[in-house]
Amino acid sequence: MNPTINQTIGREREPFDLHMHSSHSDGSDLPQEVVRRALERGVTMLALTDHDNVNGVPAAAEEAQRLGVRFLPAIEMDAEWPHEMHILGLDIDITEPTLKTALEAAIRRRGERNEEIVVRLANAGYDIRPHIRGDIGEATRLNLALALVYGGFAQDAREAFAKFLRKGCPGYYTVMRFTPEEIIRLIKGAGGVPVWAHPMNGHPDVHALAPMLKELGLMGLEGYHPSLSAGDSVVLTSIARQLGLLVTCGSDYHGEHRQDVVPGQTWQDIPVLRECRAFFEARPVKG
Repeated sequence: MNPTINQTIGREREPFDLHMHSSHSDGSDLPQEVVRRALERGVTMLALTDHDNVNGVPAAAEEAQRLGVRFLPAIEMDAEWPHEMHILGLDIDITEPTLKTALEAAIRRRGERNEEIVVRLANAGYDIRPHIRGDIGEATRLNLALALVYGGFAQDAREAFAKFLRKGCPGYYTVMRFTPEEIIRLIKGAGGVPVWAHPMNGHPDVHALAPMLKELGLMGLEGYHPSLSAGDSVVLTSIARQLGLLVTCGSDYHGEHRQDVVPGQTWQDIPVLRECRAFFEARPVKG
């Protein structure tokens, strides 16, 4: 039998994690460390999905190749929507020109938002500038929440969001983002697989929204995530089956910034996830 087929069959039952963050967004670990932490937990296929940028992908890909781990270049993009909506772009070509141009705009807007939040907080008496770790342009609101914690303005990130960063609070500010349709088009234009991340966040009507996103080109739902209950996963898997969508799993790993989350924790040896792994194993390795 063809060795490649043998390898693919053997890997279908191995853990994978398609939602992980590095220090290039709101994770604590360098991209190389993310790959190593994943392999330590038995994960042999992973995607680095930093927010609105792919700056950590080359280093992670190099480490994955060195260690023999299947790596999917990826991203998590924040969509303009009434409630939280994040879309993963899995197995993308990070050199695709249209995507590169779009990400330059996204990271510029993110940087402008972050600077405005910092100014608003400082004007209200909460100067977090000495406490921000990493690049302010790549930072997410979690990074800013942690800066509030490091500065002694909040006990933990949950309190920081509640008191400073949510709508109506002194540090609330937002900018326009790409629409779901634009994000899906960008991901597919870069040869990637668009997947709706943690679909229950924000309490949307997933029964209505999933078909709409499928019409726009969505290819998968993240059916296994730390924020989802077992019942949620059953519902999402059922919807995905009805719509012909992939079901993926991801830990949403952030290193020390979310210490209760470890790589691969949402993977299960079940048919729907074995099918997901087989789908990505069958795709040519990028880069």
